[in-house]
Amino acid sequence: MKRILPVLFIPVIAVLLLSACNSSTGDKKETKAAFDLLAAKKAVEDGNKNFMDLLRKGDSVGLANLYSSDADFMSPNMPAVKGRPAIQTAFAGFINAGMTGFNLFTTEVWGYDDLVSEVGTWTFADKDGKELDHGKYIVLWKMEDGKWKLHRDCWNADTPCQPSK
Repeated sequence: MKRILPVLFIPVIAVLLLSACNSSTGDKKETKAAFDLLAAKKAVEDGNKNFMDLLRKGDSVGLANLYSSDADFMSPNMPAVKGRPAIQTAFAGFINAGMTGFNLFTTEVWGYDDLVSEVGTWTFADKDGKELDHGKYIVLWKMEDGKWKLHRDCWNADTPCQPSK
């Protein structure tokens, strides 16, 4: 009996020691913060406000910097452009053509911690506020360097194309 007790206690002690080791490392495990959709929606709203302000000011560099490093910009009636330099050139063309009265209206935002989708409508007005065009858009926002950036930007008009004269 004296020999049986130590034999029985050794496995019990080993199990207790191992579980103590596992629980202490379990406490050190990193936990990922839960995705905050409300914060993402706020970031999208702030990004859109900044977008509209920069367009009104005619700042194509600032606009391009709102996009991710590998962004695609897909506007109507022209091929998609890729990357910030090409996006800056596209916005410079819009600004030079007088397209500065642009308003965005978000209707839906959903997503996850590194990619958010935004759906909405837009209007384009002249300098006097007269609406010239309107349509819809979808944007994928990507988390890059701790900030939400426009990653895929696709928009089109609800009005038919005007025939060339």
